Amino acid sequence: MKRIVSLLLLSVMFVFCLTGCGGREKYAGKWEAKEMNVNGNVIDSLSGVPLNVMMRFQLNDSGSAEWASPLSNVKDPSLDGITASWKIKDGKIILTVNMKDEKNVIEFTDEDGRLVYDRNGSKLYLDRVDDYSPVDSQAILNSFNSVGSMFGG
Repeated sequence: MKRIVSLLLLSVMFVFCLTGCGGREKYAGKWEAKEMNVNGNVIDSLSGVPLNVMMRFQLNDSGSAEWASPLSNVKDPSLDGITASWKIKDGKIILTVNMKDEKNVIEFTDEDGRLVYDRNGSKLYLDRVDDYSPVDSQAILNSFNSVGSMFGG
């Protein structure tokens, strides 16, 4: 009888553990920005820089995350002082990215399987990907430099 009760309690604990994880497996994987909706206009780049350069990351089942900026040390972002984690809270996906002297908390909602970051009505849409889109880091740096020179930088 004790064995049956023990197995029953173990089963109940297992079920609570699975539901307590909050469905992380649904969001675990690689994500990158694909498009942005600004005042009804859909764009996929800013000043010639593809949106996927601006936001890409991997969410791990454990709650850790890997920020994958193409302009940082892609093999190990922690070498650039970047660490990240995520959780599900109140139906939102909360990504926390810690950089050397800065902490950024980004809230996403799930819209039809896409992660959506909404900032004052402008929405950035991220899609799950098997592999990140290839990026020419030098071309991106050149784009940033040309934009900076337009503003006297």
